[in-house]
Amino acid sequence: MNKNFSRTNLLLPISILALVFIAGEKLNAQNLNPAYRVEPMSINTSKSDYAPAFFGDGKIIFSSNRSKSDAVYDKWNQGKYSKLYVAILDSTMQTDKAKVKLKCKSYSCGATYNKTNNELLFSAESFKKKNLVDQNGTKLPYQQLYSASFTENKAASITPLTINNATFSSAQPALSKDGKTLYFASDKTGGIGGTDLYAATKDANGNWGDVKNLGAEINSANDEKFPFMADDGTLYFSSNKAGGLGGLDVYKTKFTGGKWTKPENLIAPINSAQDDFTFIIDEKNKTGFFSSNREGGMGEDDIYKFTYDETKLDYKVTVRVVDAGTQKPVAEVTLALDCKNMDPMNSLTNEKGEKDFMIKGGKTCNVVTMMPGYKDGSADITPKNRNGVILVSLTPDVLKLKITVKEKLTGLAVRDASVSLTGSDNVSQTLTTDERGMIETTLPPAAYNISSSNYPSIVASVNGNDVDATGVAYREFQIPREELMINVPITADCFTSTVTVTDLKTGAKALVRPNAKGEVHLDLRLNGIYLIEHHGRADTISTVGLSPDSQIEGPCKFHVGQTWVIRNIYYDFGKWTIRKDATAELDNLVRIMKENPTLQIELSSHTDCRASARFNMILSARRARAAVEYITKKGIKQRRILAAGYGESRLVNECHCEPKNDSNCNDPQHQNNRRTEVKVLHY
Repeated sequence: MNKNFSRTNLLLPISILALVFIAGEKLNAQNLNPAYRVEPMSINTSKSDYAPAFFGDGKIIFSSNRSKSDAVYDKWNQGKYSKLYVAILDSTMQTDKAKVKLKCKSYSCGATYNKTNNELLFSAESFKKKNLVDQNGTKLPYQQLYSASFTENKAASITPLTINNATFSSAQPALSKDGKTLYFASDKTGGIGGTDLYAATKDANGNWGDVKNLGAEINSANDEKFPFMADDGTLYFSSNKAGGLGGLDVYKTKFTGGKWTKPENLIAPINSAQDDFTFIIDEKNKTGFFSSNREGGMGEDDIYKFTYDETKLDYKVTVRVVDAGTQKPVAEVTLALDCKNMDPMNSLTNEKGEKDFMIKGGKTCNVVTMMPGYKDGSADITPKNRNGVILVSLTPDVLKLKITVKEKLTGLAVRDASVSLTGSDNVSQTLTTDERGMIETTLPPAAYNISSSNYPSIVASVNGNDVDATGVAYREFQIPREELMINVPITADCFTSTVTVTDLKTGAKALVRPNAKGEVHLDLRLNGIYLIEHHGRADTISTVGLSPDSQIEGPCKFHVGQTWVIRNIYYDFGKWTIRKDATAELDNLVRIMKENPTLQIELSSHTDCRASARFNMILSARRARAAVEYITKKGIKQRRILAAGYGESRLVNECHCEPKNDSNCNDPQHQNNRRTEVKVLHY
């Protein structure tokens, strides 16, 4: 049974022999881990030096049977019992032998040191089971775990651990970083192989218990030994299971997601064709030690020092390519990967805009992105990017232009402003601002002149050098008031009172009184539509498409098709007789026609939708004839006026009553439909 704790040189499986060269030859270079650099230590002797463990700051404790004074031999292993030694980790590598007073009485001594409480845990042999002998009658030793208070390099109060048992061996202790979990090897009944790795936890009284097998993910049908728990939670151990490089190989695993990961063989140069065991590494994962009986050593077992540089390992990175403006992934981008001492590699991003790369040997690389419609991008890849994502933002190889036009005085957006873009080839295109006063467009990369036929203030140039990090060039223009307004002079000979001006786009109203000459000057905003209301008439003026230097005729300059509503023409319900309160409005129309003898008009009457459509048509026709008769009696010839009745056929709002002759409109809404209109037929 205890033979399991004697490290023997096991034969390599045939499947592994093809990968290594034994009898002093070197391992295949493809099986070398570039992150590790291994060198023998000067503390080695021609005897067995093994099982290094960290021992406070700047020291290691290790086992060796180098002593010349011991006459007692380990009969099972035919060698001297081991002692624990301390080595100072400096250039001298001095070995302190005089002050170490602990013999572990074992060929396979192992120890771990808890510097927080100066506790030394170690394994040693017991011969208390007298009837346990080998085929030659020699008593077989059991290995057990012990605790000692270790100060001034002297062990005191040596106490066996409560997890020891007289029927099986427990050895090779290792502690977790917090000192609350003990890992060890044992051949206890119920295990998976010859020797398995176990874990025990410390209770409130300082006793070890709750022993659990680490499971089949770690333990095999062969032997698992020499555990070491690194500060980062990585468990290192040795095993002679199938698939290794030699007798005992060093493996590593980590407890993640409630289970141990599949153990990973550290390969060469840590592992060799012989036995490699008792692997330890410092808290920075930079430096460590292990034991091996590989070819080229000084003795039976030797201690080797190694340095670990993760940056020299193969590493995986993901390159993700996105549009700089939208941040959306860009698929099928050509990625040209160039690494030192490696042939360049080209590949394409997937639908997520991503491509995974495995960078060999910790090399530093550069990746260049190439995609039609985008400028070339690039990024550096270093070992610092291990398992990370490198984001490459592509700037479109076009000129994205955003133009904003605002009023200088108010900061309000100027909509419907025409802006021309002229390229170096003298080809122009004209765009119009939207309700935000903005133009957003994409242009081929070139230089452009910006101008406007309406607004002299819109003058600028733009080219590809003017874009920001997202590939967009911005231009903002502030238009002064004098470029936004048009002055409309109106001859006020048809006005007898204040003029009401309504901006039909905004609903804003203004009151303007004629001057002493009977003139009205209106400052109207360009690209607007206005209702001009005055005594007896209403006119619409449009400034759409005009410029500040344009001229426009006022509402007293009649034109064919011009219409206005005669206000305050009322009739009694269901009647068409002209009431006295309507005569003043009709008299004003008579005045206008006498002042404009070439003016010919249609005078039309309109009703609301209440009553039947036929009744309303007849009623409106009679009312129109009555108004015309009134005007002709005032001296206006009949041939200049055409009477028309439209009933409810030309409603100015949504106050319809048909087909059930009902409506949800109120009386003021119906009143808007009961109107008398004038339309210019000739002027």
